[in-house]
Amino acid sequence: MGVVRISEFNIFKFRLVLRQPLIIGEYRLTHRTGFIIELHAENNYVALGEISPLPGLSREGMTQAETEMAFLRSSVTGRDLPDHLEEISGGFNNWLRGYNLVPSVRFGFETAVLNLLAATRGVPLCKLISDSPRDSIAINGLLTGSHDQIMQKAAKLLEMGYMAFKLKVGRNSIQEDIEITRDLRQLIGDDTTLRLDANRAWSIDDALAFGKAVADHKIDYIEEPVKTLALLKKLINQIEVSLPLALDESLLELTPEALPSVSGVKAIVLKPTLLGFEKVMQFVRPAIALGMTSVVSSAFESGVGLETLAQMAACVNVMDVPAGLDTLDWFEEDLLVDPLRIKMGRLWVNELPDPCPKIRRHLVETI
Repeated sequence: MGVVRISEFNIFKFRLVLRQPLIIGEYRLTHRTGFIIELHAENNYVALGEISPLPGLSREGMTQAETEMAFLRSSVTGRDLPDHLEEISGGFNNWLRGYNLVPSVRFGFETAVLNLLAATRGVPLCKLISDSPRDSIAINGLLTGSHDQIMQKAAKLLEMGYMAFKLKVGRNSIQEDIEITRDLRQLIGDDTTLRLDANRAWSIDDALAFGKAVADHKIDYIEEPVKTLALLKKLINQIEVSLPLALDESLLELTPEALPSVSGVKAIVLKPTLLGFEKVMQFVRPAIALGMTSVVSSAFESGVGLETLAQMAACVNVMDVPAGLDTLDWFEEDLLVDPLRIKMGRLWVNELPDPCPKIRRHLVETI
């Protein structure tokens, strides 16, 4: 393939209504805001990327992201893409190092560039970056709320064919979380995958007490049970730990090269909006060497971002590892004209739209 030049760089802003408030730390979100970037190349090739910093998790906000996008647009429009970016082996870092971009901008721009390369070659993103992507991926259903709300949604997801579930814990008392976890396992049966996410809610003693109480309930792993990375490293070395552990927020404090320092964890939960596309793939490689499972997960992106995450998830594991992409039903209306559809608890990557899916233009404004 010849040289690909960015001939046009458009920026759109969106604001999607949430069906229910999203609580992240001290933030209570009723809308999800973000940006879509649209890159053009010669011969009418077009591709999209999403930039949506998430309050409470992202260290940057919308204002910083918009400033960086505007500078990036003025810098790269009319320029050729460097060679071999699709190898995800440091090419983006070499190219973009001088711009010092925040993770959400890196992810959206890297995504748009890779989708543009995929479009020029006539392949989906997953086949651009992998020789053997999976045709479909399992999805873990996200469960949060009161005891009754959790049980009702779990029952509905079971009827829809879901075989993997992720339960948010740490917002109730330890005893209440234990009871919900036990009741949920009884409801969904022993043949399903059950994951837990505490979002750094507990002390080491609380985490040990909870783990001991649900140790016989076939928990796949629990994400971030304690308040800091330092405490998590201490917890890894506790012989009393009875649950497999997973990293999520801690990855913001680690480099891929430092992953061996937490080699006792079972899985890493990768949110590309918080890390960047290339950095996520750089975490995957040492994780494989350490025997860790890599789980691609959303940060409540629109369907534009989720489509990219699905393509990534199809590439990072040989085994069928459920991905954390069950967030679209939080939106009253999605950006995609043809929304992603989960069938029988799976998302069929080989049925996803082309690298430039159509978006509902009435939901965006041009920047």
